[in-house]
Amino acid sequence: MTKHLWILVLLLMIPVGSLQADTIQLEGSLSAANQDGSDPDFFTDSDGIVPTDAVGTFFTTLDDDAFTLDFVLIVEGIFRDDLMNFGPNATPIHLHVPGQLGAFGPVAVDLTLGAVDSDYTDTASGFELSLSVSVLLEDQGNVNGDMHPGNDVIIDELTSGRAFALVHTTNPDINGFPFGEIRGNLNAVPEPSSLAVLGFGSLLLFPRGRRS
Repeated sequence: MTKHLWILVLLLMIPVGSLQADTIQLEGSLSAANQDGSDPDFFTDSDGIVPTDAVGTFFTTLDDDAFTLDFVLIVEGIFRDDLMNFGPNATPIHLHVPGQLGAFGPVAVDLTLGAVDSDYTDTASGFELSLSVSVLLEDQGNVNGDMHPGNDVIIDELTSGRAFALVHTTNPDINGFPFGEIRGNLNAVPEPSSLAVLGFGSLLLFPRGRRS
């Protein structure tokens, strides 16, 4: 094996966690939910999909040392006056963690528990919400242990790909519980550090020729 290839192998053996900060980037796109709050891509609800053109985009930075979530939620097609207070704390926007991908599940993190007017920005087509929240059970108000997955596993659950954001509204076309109009799963964004390692390794494998 060549020297350059050995270096690449050693780089790839370094744990990614040792190359990055203690934060995890997550993103999600929200669109129409099933009437029962599940994901239409995975389940067919007998009452169908909520008839809405509303969409949302969710950007988050999850700090797995401080157990905090800094997020920006951008929603189009739903205005603040359309939001419906719902769930254990009577708040409109939550993170849910179901046991099965695409299913409905209990509230794990109440994203709007501490929200105030200044955290929202009204737009011509909807609103934006920017906030930093704790993901620990003791900071979730009336969310109980049967809903929250537990402080020892909350980070893993939020990065599992199963966790989703759900926006509850007063849309009259929603056929009852849980009044969720749009939802979307959170997915991890590839770490720049790991991509940089691969890029550096490729330079070692394929060095540029010398200039004449």
